[in-house]
Amino acid sequence: MFCWAFLVVIGAIYFGNMFFGQYSLDTLISLETTKENLNKRISLLKKQNAKAQKDYFELKGLYPNEN
Repeated sequence: MFCWAFLVVIGAIYFGNMFFGQYSLDTLISLETTKENLNKRISLLKKQNAKAQKDYFELKGLYPNEN
């Protein structure tokens, strides 16, 4: 009986630390930072893409059938 109680307590501490411990918090903060950086990169790439498309269509002269 004591052995089972001990295993339950150890298991509860292990899973509690895994879900709510320092490592989980560090991972969450790291992922949020990465997400923020990726969103900034996406915005920058969208702006660069829009500029490149504008330049392309200006160079092409907007003539769809001309090769």
